[in-house]
Amino acid sequence: MRRWHLYLATTLIAVLLVGLYVRRFFDERAQRRREIEYEKVLRSYSVVLKTGITRKQVEDYLSAKKVSFRQTCCVSVKEFSKGVYDNTYDDLVKIAQEEVPWFCSENNVYVAFQFLGSYKNSISGAEPSDILKDVSVYHRLEGCM
Repeated sequence: MRRWHLYLATTLIAVLLVGLYVRRFFDERAQRRREIEYEKVLRSYSVVLKTGITRKQVEDYLSAKKVSFRQTCCVSVKEFSKGVYDNTYDDLVKIAQEEVPWFCSENNVYVAFQFLGSYKNSISGAEPSDILKDVSVYHRLEGCM
């Protein structure tokens, strides 16, 4: 009878492990599909809004399309370079919300418009003359403990 219990326990553990593997497989597949959609949205903005244009041009375009955006600091790791202060605000356009981990209230996906501004003009962190240096997909956990 002990062997039967051992066999049952081993079978249940094997079924559980296979189930976890299958779930992980489908979760990763769904994530890849979502990432492909995010890249499509990114490309749609990148085609129109080329690097080197001003913040004003980007924000005028977004406003004309009635796309809401917000500003935040420091989307990517910033570097200081000769005569330039690379700590300007970046513009974020929310494109999706993903499953939330238990310790956060939101898991948002944005298209991030990253700008480069001069130190002299960067009093508020966002000047109309700031230059668009990159457009990327940006995942951000928010409301975390």
